[in-house]
Amino acid sequence: MKEADPVIVAQLAGDSQVQSMKDDKVVEAIAAWSSCMDGKGHTGLADPYKAMDQGVTNDGEPSQESIALAVDDIDCKKQTDLVKIWFGVESAIQDKQIADNRSRLTGIEEQHGKEVAAAREQMAASAR
Repeated sequence: MKEADPVIVAQLAGDSQVQSMKDDKVVEAIAAWSSCMDGKGHTGLADPYKAMDQGVTNDGEPSQESIALAVDDIDCKKQTDLVKIWFGVESAIQDKQIADNRSRLTGIEEQHGKEVAAAREQMAASAR
């Protein structure tokens, strides 16, 4: 069994996202979303994550523009099935990652279970 290093979970999550963004279906869906956003007056948005950043205001209060951006973002995601497509592609990648790393992930799960049990035992002992 490979070492039960929980960092691998974060690495796999990051890798699956990066891989999914290179998939032709996701690339096409993002392009369709970008075109939809362009049609709604939000020009030059090629990355849904950067679009979310544009909606952030300095004072933390939503502006009319940020609200309009968010509403249009949701509408374009629905129209293009971006979330459904991306989720499907990334889920397939993650399923393969899980299969390829099963022993390592099982070791992490077992270690986590032991740590949680030890913490609960410690809390119960402290409460007495």
